[in-house]
Amino acid sequence: TEMCIIPYATQQGEISFCAYNTGIGWRNIIEKMHMTATLTKWYEEHGRHEIFAGNKAVPLPSTAHSLKLNEEAVRAGAQTDLDQLGIAKNAREEKLKARAGVARGSHPGNTGKPDARYDEEMARLYRQHVLKEQPTLQIQGLGGKRKAEVLHN
Repeated sequence: TEMCIIPYATQQGEISFCAYNTGIGWRNIIEKMHMTATLTKWYEEHGRHEIFAGNKAVPLPSTAHSLKLNEEAVRAGAQTDLDQLGIAKNAREEKLKARAGVARGSHPGNTGKPDARYDEEMARLYRQHVLKEQPTLQIQGLGGKRKAEVLHN
């Protein structure tokens, strides 16, 4: 532990200093104390709100609302064309598809089969941009065409 001189307010409104810093969690403890004291004060001033939880019926004064529904959209039903095309509808599905693709060894735009050309291109780009290697140029030698050897018997 380390000695510290961090001032903090207690729930009773006093200013105090911590004698020992117990680690990174100390700030979280102080912030939680402040939140609790502030919430308690708000409850005293305004009263508690109604709780909607626990699978229990909560009495409402009225169920009327001003929400207007598009009748055509309601009759159309659920959208299924994305499912048929295999397109993710939300971020969670995208992550799951990406993980499945990585496990199969494919890239995101592929149909699921490993592509050697794609892997070679990615390796070339990695060497060029990350490792800063210059691309190898294939040139012809300066010697020209070799003469056929003559064998004497």
